[in-house]
Amino acid sequence: MSERPCELCELVRSTRWYAQFFHPLPFTVLDCDSCDTPMAVLGEHRATVSEEERAIMVRALEMVGETLGLGDILFDDRMRQIPDHYHLHARTAPAWWPRTRSAS
Repeated sequence: MSERPCELCELVRSTRWYAQFFHPLPFTVLDCDSCDTPMAVLGEHRATVSEEERAIMVRALEMVGETLGLGDILFDDRMRQIPDHYHLHARTAPAWWPRTRSAS
């Protein structure tokens, strides 16, 4: 029985890609093909990142959100469908969410 390849390791270009980074951390910012929101996908197959690594990914998503005019953003790294490869979604904050610059 063969194990299914990791969809996030393969990253097929089926949605819009915004940026790809190699230093200081390998990751790609693209639209999620499941929820159609910008997300950052770690370029390594692991389930966790350090706070510093997450901050780098959040800043890249903030820039994409600003460019797209998304307004207030929530950073959601609850990995539902692919729990063993770190990724972080930038979701538009609902109207009831407290308005702060660093909502996460």
